[in-house]
Amino acid sequence: MLSVGKTAHLVGVTVKAIKHYEEIGLIKPAFVNQETGYRFYSQTEQQQLLRIKTLRQFGVSLSAILAEGDEQMESLLQKRRQQIELEMDDLRQTMEAIESYLNKEEIQMQTRIVEVEEFKVKGYGLKGPLSEIPGKWETLNSKIAEKEVVVEESFGVCLSMVGDEIHYIAGIQSSLAESFPNTEEVIIPAGKFIVATVEGGIPGIPATYDTIIKMEGIQLRECYDFERYVYPAGATEDMIEIWMPIE
Repeated sequence: MLSVGKTAHLVGVTVKAIKHYEEIGLIKPAFVNQETGYRFYSQTEQQQLLRIKTLRQFGVSLSAILAEGDEQMESLLQKRRQQIELEMDDLRQTMEAIESYLNKEEIQMQTRIVEVEEFKVKGYGLKGPLSEIPGKWETLNSKIAEKEVVVEESFGVCLSMVGDEIHYIAGIQSSLAESFPNTEEVIIPAGKFIVATVEGGIPGIPATYDTIIKMEGIQLRECYDFERYVYPAGATEDMIEIWMPIE
């Protein structure tokens, strides 16, 4: 058996890391000298540390290793690979959004002015980071499918935004969501809106907002802005519109 220092040197981790793994219950020394408090590690613990080191190098969290055990390397690495694939998808969308933003001057938006009566939107609300918005849409869409509701349009309403925290509702017309549990409702006041068609799908939303705000001759009024997702009959993908309130 080797001391903690020699074990750390052999495995290629720090003494601090080994002590932390002990504190959280991830590893235990093979022997502790009761008189000196010195810890010693056998080949079993050294192999365990090597597994933990490998998993951490691939970005597997300590909480995941604790939950499943470091001996479940294949399962943990497969899950990590799935996480990376999702992260890559998110990064691709971010890259597309950046490209749309950088090329916003080239965007030829289709816009129109619409005056609407007051209407209500009911759906699943979020008070938190923007990254959680897709989860609210997943919840909404699952309920639409579960309740077999025929929906021709849906709305992403921004009630407020402070820093990176947003108050947002992913919803549909309230009359269609009466049977949906745990929902939040918002009233869209009557008034004028400038409506712009988004080019490039969801990644093009930020650039469309930015372009509307910078349009000359447009005076925004105090009201909620929202995304409107329209599902034209026979279309293979949604049409996205940005609705901004104007005087």
